[in-house]
Amino acid sequence: MGFIENLNKFGQKIPVSKTILYQKIEEAGLALESMGLKVKIKDEFDLFAYEIIYNGMLTQNQIENTYEIFLNQHYDLLDYLNYDEKQKMFNNDIALLLKEAPHFYDEKSQTMIYIPYLEPFVNQRYTQDYQILLLKQHREYIKNYKVEKDSAKKLYGQKIYLTAFSSLENVFEDERHICFYYEAFKTIYIFQKDTQKLLNKMIIQDEQSHGDISIEDVRKIAFDIENYLYKDCLDLLKDRQLICDKTYQKILKKYR
Repeated sequence: MGFIENLNKFGQKIPVSKTILYQKIEEAGLALESMGLKVKIKDEFDLFAYEIIYNGMLTQNQIENTYEIFLNQHYDLLDYLNYDEKQKMFNNDIALLLKEAPHFYDEKSQTMIYIPYLEPFVNQRYTQDYQILLLKQHREYIKNYKVEKDSAKKLYGQKIYLTAFSSLENVFEDERHICFYYEAFKTIYIFQKDTQKLLNKMIIQDEQSHGDISIEDVRKIAFDIENYLYKDCLDLLKDRQLICDKTYQKILKKYR
């Protein structure tokens, strides 16, 4: 049994259903189903995928609601404005919303992405030319567009987990591997970089401990694991009260 497997044997397993994120997604179930999704969260990877969709959905709904408010507030003025003038006014209305919403720049399409389960050209229309979405063919396209759990990853790749749409944090990266950390599970996930395949995951808190740890320390732990510095890793976990002395001694026997 390897070092990570030994550590996981004592790790604190937190049910997915006990997380705040799970509760948020459950509460948004009907809205997500209206997009063609039937939410089924079996494990943390389902949770991570739905989180991205959930955060994108919030922005999409906010833009649509802001346009309804825009129409109600300016209905007596809109007949006197041309297309560009109306679009400029609405873009000003959503400027703060877009500034604060999660987003990232997609280099391939050269587009800022705010709704990650939609293609770049649809993102561009939502954020720069919303009025075109009111045309019949575009309304039908959005209405009939079916979102899948992995839509964002299929469109933009694993880099989606490096954006503000995800709670996962990048704590280590080299030419071989990339490591993500999820605080609620106190777990580091190790992926092969080129294939995006999950290689392993490591729970850094045992069942007897309740310590706090900074993201800088998590990066150090990930570095130690990737460089086989197991004793350094154990010492840090013990110092941060993430593993008890009993766990420390049991694992240390094999890695002196």
